Formats: sequence, C-alpha cells, structure tokens
Amino acid sequence: MWLNCCVQRGVRVEVDVRDQSPGFKFNDWELKGVPFRLELGPRDLEAGVVVLAQRLGDEDEDGRARKHTLNVDELVGGIAARLDAYHDLLVARAVAFRDEHTARVEDLAAFEEQVASGFAVALHCGAPACETSIQERTRATPRCVPTEGPEESGACIACGEPSAYGRRVVFARAY
Repeated sequence: MWLNCCVQRGVRVEVDVRDQSPGFKFNDWELKGVPFRLELGPRDLEAGVVVLAQRLGDEDEDGRARKHTLNVDELVGGIAARLDAYHDLLVARAVAFRDEHTARVEDLAAFEEQVASGFAVALHCGAPACETSIQERTRATPRCVPTEGPEESGACIACGEPSAYGRRVVFARAY
C-alpha cells in the first residue's frame, strides 16, 4: 500500500479515523503544525488519487490552502522533495522574520524601543548587576553572543563600562 511506501521513505503518517467532522480534523492537525494534509475517501482510493493540502506557503488569494490532486505514485515519489521544500520555506520565513525584527542600537533609548518589538544588538559589559538592571528596565535579557561577525569594542549600552565580549550581544524579551 502507498502508506507503507511513505513510511519506508522515512515519512511519518497518521491516519485520522476519529468520529469527528473533516473541518474539526483539519483544524486539529493544523494547530499541531502538520505540514501536509492528505484527504482521501473511497472514490479517491478507487481512482488511485489523493488530495494534498499544504499548511503554509501554498495559499490562494483568500489565504486558504490550495488543494492538489495527485496520483498515488506522484505522492509517494515526491513526498520527500515536498518536505524538503517545506523545510526550506520555514527556514526562509524564520530568517526573514529575524532579520526584519533585529536592529543594531547605539544608545539606551533606541535599545528600549527596539526590544519592545524585536531583537537589539548592542555592546554589553557582561556584569550580572548591569544585566539585572537592563532586565528590570526593559524585560530584555542577553540571548546570545554571536561567534561570527565583526569584532568590536566600546561602551556598554546601559552602564558605559567597556564591553566584555569583543562583539555585540543580541538582547530580546522572553515571552
């Protein structure tokens, strides 16, 4: 059966036989983050086709997932490539979001404004007391000290002491 072929290719498949409406099931799996939904009924199985809907990145003008009718061989042979393309889409969206919401800041006022909606990249002295002060004032904490990027020295964004890391630190709020 085609289901076993997908599993043999390393694709996890779940058949939802719950006694719920299709709309309930579609929404439930969407909330779980399942990338593809396959719809099939007795007539589809007789015809050797399945209906595939992709969760993100393949919407019509109304924002609804487009549905593609595929023959079973096309599905089995192309599912790995579809999953790879979906992964690439998610990575590209995440990188774009990160880049759009990250800014280099030079003073505390700009820092406070930036961490209210994203990531602030700033110099930091590394002192725990200074970090606590920043967190109390902005609810932001250091997220990471990037290992790549230009080396830089200067004054801490909050206290003015020399930066401790030789490069800027990424700050953000936790939710």
